[in-house]
Amino acid sequence: MQFTKSRKMNRTRSLLAGIVLAVVAVQTINSPVLAGDEHGFVSKKYDIKGGWQIVEENGKTLIRFDKSFKTKGGPDLKVFLSPLSIADVSGKTATDNSIQLGKLQSITGSQDYILPDGLSLEDYNSILVHCEQYSVLWGGSDLHAAKSN
Repeated sequence: MQFTKSRKMNRTRSLLAGIVLAVVAVQTINSPVLAGDEHGFVSKKYDIKGGWQIVEENGKTLIRFDKSFKTKGGPDLKVFLSPLSIADVSGKTATDNSIQLGKLQSITGSQDYILPDGLSLEDYNSILVHCEQYSVLWGGSDLHAAKSN
């Protein structure tokens, strides 16, 4: 009798664990990237390695490329937030309705891009590394967890 009761409890625990995981998975799929989440880049024309995350620091929101960030150099590389997903953006559309966060500070290593006050990340779908002069999209990453998983 004890064995049967134990078995039922184990099945119940497994079922509850499955339900909890399903709920967490659905929330993750529909949630934007949060401060502290780290994500990688998608290479387009050139390889981009490393990760990035959104950081809240000293009352500012910024995007931080991590110390393993690395890409090929170019003449006019800039970092943009785009309303398009990384799958839908091209070199020709990279700057359409996008906001420039600044020139790429370095082709390697950690670097920060401060978001303008009042900017809502909900209005943008991807972060891009783009050569504006020649309209060449190096690559980027989707801002929303549903698109980066």
